[in-house]
Amino acid sequence: MRGVRGGYRLARERRRISLGDITRIVRAMETSPDPLQDAAGSELGHQILRPIWADLMDETMARLDTITLEDLCNRSNAAGIASEAVERVDFSI
Repeated sequence: MRGVRGGYRLARERRRISLGDITRIVRAMETSPDPLQDAAGSELGHQILRPIWADLMDETMARLDTITLEDLCNRSNAAGIASEAVERVDFSI
């Protein structure tokens, strides 16, 4: 959205959008190559360290897939953080 703070209009309900979804979209937009796919490196790096990083990334993505935008909003409300969207319903350009 255009405006003072900009933003995005969601194509799905926030309860149906996970942090994993967002992370995958942002990653797809990046132009830098995936360092885990780089051919350079030692045998130790390729056979031991890279698989560990790949496992960690898989575990992280699995966890991010369980957290939705709705969850973040609920956590924010529970913490007493006021929503700017409620306060700034109208804006001008």
